[in-house]
Amino acid sequence: MDQAYKPTTHGLAVMAACLALERPFKITRVAFGSGKVDENTNLADVHELLSFVTDGAVCGRRHENDRFFFTIQFSNAEHPEVNTFYLSEFMVFTEDPETGEETDLIYGTLGDYRQPIPAYNPMYPPSTFNFPLTLILSNEINAYVTAPAGLVTYQDLGILIDALGTRQLPITIAADGWQDNPDGGAYAYRADIPVESVTAKLIPQLFYPPESAERAGYYGLSPVCETLDGLLRVWSKAVPAEPIPAVLNLTGDASGYFAVGDGNTGSGTFTLPPATENTLGGVKVGSGLNVTRDGTLSVNAATEAEVNEMLTGVLTPENK
Repeated sequence: MDQAYKPTTHGLAVMAACLALERPFKITRVAFGSGKVDENTNLADVHELLSFVTDGAVCGRRHENDRFFFTIQFSNAEHPEVNTFYLSEFMVFTEDPETGEETDLIYGTLGDYRQPIPAYNPMYPPSTFNFPLTLILSNEINAYVTAPAGLVTYQDLGILIDALGTRQLPITIAADGWQDNPDGGAYAYRADIPVESVTAKLIPQLFYPPESAERAGYYGLSPVCETLDGLLRVWSKAVPAEPIPAVLNLTGDASGYFAVGDGNTGSGTFTLPPATENTLGGVKVGSGLNVTRDGTLSVNAATEAEVNEMLTGVLTPENK
């Protein structure tokens, strides 16, 4: 579900009343929540947050022609009592010019892109989240929720977790599909198990839960396995006569971030690209440079006093 917001039916009625009664349009407050509406819900029909968490602030109000611009904001320093939560919905409220009571004006959802909001901690800088909104008096409205640059989206975070995070999948080692192991050795048989989310870059670990560990040992299933694109390869000393449940842990391949030095797991060092005129990177300490244990770099050059002394000796009347 995408990010979106829309004036509610109550909000449209308030705007019409303000025009008819020639009353000022008043936004009273904004509230944030952690609920998520159904995919097919008409946002105009939502009149309360699904899961209220806290109030926020409304700032930066201005208008240009048929557009009203404002920003809704949440700062954890202003609400130290609020614990960490996922911001996924908001509601802007206004004053009804006929009754003087507060009613809903706009309901918005972040859809599948929920924003993690950390709890306030005086030991860390405050976290402030701004969401600029535009209210347009038009018959064709395209509305989007945006956030400040530098905030990772839920989608970006999911991609990173898929690339480097650890996932756990239940699998079943079937009794059919076994073949002779062409490499020979103690494990005479091997089987390739289709697993849709597996790629050759993932690092596998295979575990057998207590209810199937005895059977896995009886048939001599190897604790070692291999990932291929769409497949998990396992080995066994004997062909299992029954399906055996197992748990597969998959860890992202970090070889793009680390280079293995001697072939042993965990012995790699961080690969830092060399610095160029236009690229930030690493440098080596060469002739005329000094580096201290804490990494401070300095130039091995003469001091100002040494230069003055040398020039004084060169520019004496006897040397003219």
